[in-house]
Amino acid sequence: MKYKLVLLVISVCLFGFKPPQKNAASTTQKIKLDQPLSGNNSLLWQISGNGLKQASYLFGTMHVISAEDYFLGKNTEKKLAQSDVLILELDLDMENINVAALTSLSVLDSGKTIKNYLSDSDYALVRTFMVDSIGINKFTFEMFYAKLKPFYLEQLIYLQKIGQEKELYEINLQKLANKKNIPILGLETFEEQLQFLETIPLNTQFNSILKTIKEYTTESETFDKLVNDYKAQDITALLKSIETEQDSIWNTNLLVKRNQNWIPKLKLNMHQKACFIAVGAGHLGGQNGLIELLKKEGYIVEPISIN
Repeated sequence: MKYKLVLLVISVCLFGFKPPQKNAASTTQKIKLDQPLSGNNSLLWQISGNGLKQASYLFGTMHVISAEDYFLGKNTEKKLAQSDVLILELDLDMENINVAALTSLSVLDSGKTIKNYLSDSDYALVRTFMVDSIGINKFTFEMFYAKLKPFYLEQLIYLQKIGQEKELYEINLQKLANKKNIPILGLETFEEQLQFLETIPLNTQFNSILKTIKEYTTESETFDKLVNDYKAQDITALLKSIETEQDSIWNTNLLVKRNQNWIPKLKLNMHQKACFIAVGAGHLGGQNGLIELLKKEGYIVEPISIN
């Protein structure tokens, strides 16, 4: 199953999830640095140096995961509680979102459906899978779901794979922040995230969903490995699986370019306050990941225990 988790929060919100609202700001605290881990296997990274007056923290999420596989860590919660602001990929406040505009971006142009883009056999394959495996009524699929761009249909397959009992990392972090009156910022708007998706050609999206359906057993095994890599906090293996599995255009547009766009925003905020930064774990590792990009900017970025 394709690892397009970088934008999955969009799908969750478009299909009806309404997260809690923001609260007022907390007071600044001086944070003592943790002893770094000897290896690089961690989802939690400590950012210091380069003139920072307080440490900030970078945490890799899975966005959405089964309740059985969900974990966070006591030290992760502690670092969030000690921070002045929670920074997520998105500002999840639904009051700031133009739902009509987002909906228009998620559907195919000119009233078309996926039937206009696929052969009869491929269309029948997708429709049958969505009806039999995902549980969508045939009429509902043809009248609504078939109008969605392939990316969003593929997200339904991913959500079905996770199961009914799900945990959303960003929503849970937001709830913890709200309890401590910690304000929440987004590195991007929903519109900006969707515009990145708009750069992915439709034929690439269609090839992706067809591969997911035709090779469902193999794709499911790949997804299971990704979950295991995440639970092992092995960001190197996680990124390797992503890069091996995805077309380069997905990696460039949805990971590399966005990472580069985030660095100036992170620098500005970290020099003003203690930040807890939570983004998809795929954004952390590699030469183009946030860890290396922050190091190139002169910061000390070290792995610390989540517990």
